[in-house]
Amino acid sequence: FSDVLRLSNFDGKGPVRAGERRGLGPWGTVDMGGNLKEWSFNNVEGRTVRYILGGGWNEPHYRFRDAEARDPWERQPQLGVRLVKNLGPIGAAETAVARVYGDASTLKPVGDPEFEVIKRFYDYERSPLNERVDSVEDREHWKMEKVSLDAAYGGERITAYLFVPKNGAPPFQTVLLFPNAYARFAPSSQHLDYGTFEFLIRSGRALLYPVYKGTFERGGGKPPQGGTRDMHVHWAKDVFRSVDYLATRHDVAHGSLAYFSMSMGAFFGPIPLALDPRFKAAVIVGGGPIFRAPPETQTANFMPRVTTPLLMINGRHDFSSPLEAQQRMFQLFGTAPDRKQHVVLEGGHVPNDIGGVLRETLDWFDKYLGPVK
Repeated sequence: FSDVLRLSNFDGKGPVRAGERRGLGPWGTVDMGGNLKEWSFNNVEGRTVRYILGGGWNEPHYRFRDAEARDPWERQPQLGVRLVKNLGPIGAAETAVARVYGDASTLKPVGDPEFEVIKRFYDYERSPLNERVDSVEDREHWKMEKVSLDAAYGGERITAYLFVPKNGAPPFQTVLLFPNAYARFAPSSQHLDYGTFEFLIRSGRALLYPVYKGTFERGGGKPPQGGTRDMHVHWAKDVFRSVDYLATRHDVAHGSLAYFSMSMGAFFGPIPLALDPRFKAAVIVGGGPIFRAPPETQTANFMPRVTTPLLMINGRHDFSSPLEAQQRMFQLFGTAPDRKQHVVLEGGHVPNDIGGVLRETLDWFDKYLGPVK
């Protein structure tokens, strides 16, 4: 998986000639990951869309493993087809593939008494952080401090990267980042996905990127069966402890803290946003509701308890979260109608107009955190 990605065309400037990157797959084919997303023969059972797989040149690496389907008449620069010799019918390989996705209209949040019980899963003791700065790296546009602090569980330590901009003045507005699934599969935080967050630092804001439980060197990959609940609880506690750490910093504006996330962090976002009132603004990109989750991690139970000014950004044709599911999620958020907004851009899980995502995000933070000094 990782070997294929290193030799594939992701996050690029355009498609390249077939085989140029030498990304050889297990069956002797090249460019199965990235370059062009490839139309498959199979349609989605009960729908008029067909699978298109592998990720495109303008998308992040983790899209290689994510299923997606589009209208077969859609045309985009990153969509393509693989020409192969037809060896005749292959039977079952040509049948429709079932897509099991919940009905968003059935999501019903629990009442307040039940939610009071759910909240207890996320209680933690505000014990000393025992924080320290482990290293400092000076870059052209920012200073990066690698810090560590005690987690709220298991005697573990949280590593986090604090980016301090050079084009601003303290105390800094600060953004807490919750990453996409790249962090679950990359083996080390030595290789952060800068392209997803650098624009926030360049805007003059500080940014904290914690290494959450189950990401990077803290044991990435899919949690064991039955471990999803513990993972969500650990993630939330890592968020809370990270915010506790920011509260100790004299160069951070404690009343100007924001939450930013893409994909994985956007799906998870309702939990920390509902439980931690210290966030004054939030932007979630490529999120949606979660189905088949127990009450304590069912994000629909947390959405009505979110009151933070909230911007949702989605792709219109997101196979991971269809438009009707996006709209239901937006409807469930408890933020006042005039303080929440849903922006739908053309594209799939990753909107085509990345520049539009960046502009909308910065405008939102300018509005609710104020202009950067």
